[in-house]
Amino acid sequence: MPEEKTISPISPQSSGIPLRGIAIGALLSFILNVFDVYATLIVRGSYMTLNFSTPAALFFFFFVVLISGAVAAIRKPLALNKAELVTIYIMLMVACCVPSMGFIPVILPQLVGPTYYATFENQWANLYNKHIPEWIAPADEATARYFFERLPPGVPFPWRAWVLPLMYWYGFFMALSLAMTCAMIILRKQWVERERLAYPLVQVPLDLIRHEESGFIGRSFLSNRLMWLGFAFSFILLSINGLHFYFPEFPKITKATSIRLLDGTIKISFWFSPSWIGFFYFVGLDISASIWFFYLLSSLQRAAFTSFGLKSTERLDLYASEAFTAHQGMGSMIVFVLITLWLARSHLADVFRKAFPGDPTIDDSDEVLSYRQAVIGLITGLGLIGLAMRMAGLPLLGTAMFLFSAFVIFISLTGVVAKGGIPAMRPPLMSTSFVISGAGTGVLGPQGLTALGLTYGWHSEIRCFVMASVANGLKMCEIIKGSKRRLFGAIMIAVLASLIGSTLMLFYLAYTHGGANLNPLFFSRRSVGHGPLDMVRRMLEAPSGPRLDAYFFMAIGGTVMGLLMWARNCFPWWPFSPLGFMISANWKTGHIFVSALAAWFIKSLVLKYGGASVYRKSRTLFMGLILGEVVGAGVWLCIDFLTGHTGSFLTQI
Repeated sequence: MPEEKTISPISPQSSGIPLRGIAIGALLSFILNVFDVYATLIVRGSYMTLNFSTPAALFFFFFVVLISGAVAAIRKPLALNKAELVTIYIMLMVACCVPSMGFIPVILPQLVGPTYYATFENQWANLYNKHIPEWIAPADEATARYFFERLPPGVPFPWRAWVLPLMYWYGFFMALSLAMTCAMIILRKQWVERERLAYPLVQVPLDLIRHEESGFIGRSFLSNRLMWLGFAFSFILLSINGLHFYFPEFPKITKATSIRLLDGTIKISFWFSPSWIGFFYFVGLDISASIWFFYLLSSLQRAAFTSFGLKSTERLDLYASEAFTAHQGMGSMIVFVLITLWLARSHLADVFRKAFPGDPTIDDSDEVLSYRQAVIGLITGLGLIGLAMRMAGLPLLGTAMFLFSAFVIFISLTGVVAKGGIPAMRPPLMSTSFVISGAGTGVLGPQGLTALGLTYGWHSEIRCFVMASVANGLKMCEIIKGSKRRLFGAIMIAVLASLIGSTLMLFYLAYTHGGANLNPLFFSRRSVGHGPLDMVRRMLEAPSGPRLDAYFFMAIGGTVMGLLMWARNCFPWWPFSPLGFMISANWKTGHIFVSALAAWFIKSLVLKYGGASVYRKSRTLFMGLILGEVVGAGVWLCIDFLTGHTGSFLTQI
């Protein structure tokens, strides 16, 4: 069983969500995006908004709590209360979903990149760009050229070329955020109260603002010596490498390596991350064990395929390196979501009875939205997303398949985050590949393939998205006593403030310095050309139909997942969680499995020889590991900003 914290509600005097907390959260969301885009594109240090762990949110929040504590020492009534602090942290987590690989720094370069990098040889203009409507992406060559080569002196910013595309993509992302938020509101009671999931990624902020009998909020956490011991270990470890970038003669600690086994058919990566070990320390032993066990089993499966010459000829997306295991992983995700919804059928029935007949016996007063509003919001959001994709040229079948697979991925990864505390993960394949494999290119046509190419801007990395942040936030907000209805507006405000902050900074940097001089991870031909590089080749090939081998391996993955979930529910002694199998074929699992193994080993020893009491006391040590690496990464980014140093990549947490 996952460990649960005893959470104290806030005092009645501060019930509900004060507007001051929302205002501060909106301002910090804007500032976070401005600084993160600058850090990502100019400083090129540690990534603070890349993964589900949202370290930038925790970095900002840590100093918010410190400042609030200082204010409390001077005049306590002016200090932030728990409701305000929770609201601020939730808004910051949501804000982390927009910069970096989340949305704006990826989508905007990809809107003008195909025009800038189009040549006679690659035929992008004739085969790809001509199918993109002007209200989705600027078609003017000067706008694209100035974006990558900077704006000449005296030339005004091309706002007119960007107005309609920004309206389209802002509306699209707001609709996506609406659908994700409403889906999590509908599932909140099932996951938080009935299944009592662990939510490991928010254990540090929850402990940081736990109930204080006296003094300022955070006093107990900040005065814990074990926490500072873990903090110091992570901070010093990170700082050693930070000093190395400034003084090359200073030693550097290598935290990643790999080995090859079985005549090179298996590559096992070893990544050492104190913060990831900290996150996995808070999950059940069955989950941490399943992560490393199924990853190694999946590696053996790939080695067996290689030895027997079983290799697919199918070309998938840029992250799915092996088609058979990728489809197998997708099949497991589909079955995971279907069984998850089936197990929640009683709760979902209550939701829909409350939503439409308005059953008075069902209480939804503790939710962020009423169930009626949440259901209508989910339907509206999905409808707007589907309409936007149809307007882009994707056929109805492709749109339906894309939405189905996309939300299977979103719900699966959110479940992995909430149950397993996975700080960093990707899906086994993109929805683009799911549609092409499942329907074929023949039914999509050039316009449909181009529309799929545009999805690379918002559905390629999928390492930090609004649904996961909201799910963690809804766990945190249960400590707020009183109405939580303002939180929905706060989430939407955070999304909008983040979009504006990221856009303004990216436009400033691109049109001032030239995108070609910024981080090539976002502005190189390969980075901005994921859509045309993939789709133009498919347009030049003969139209294809559905791939039967894709359906076959999805069926295998789904069957195994169903059996694992059945075993987990029927046999209490079953040692492995199905979550490990679902992410086993993912290359990102190769980065986290050593941390899961280390946490599993340490926690097993602690529980065996020290018992539950020693485990509870040791939790703060591992919280310190997390906080120390987060604060260390943020501090070194600030140092790099002040000194003008670039390229000091220390961690991605």
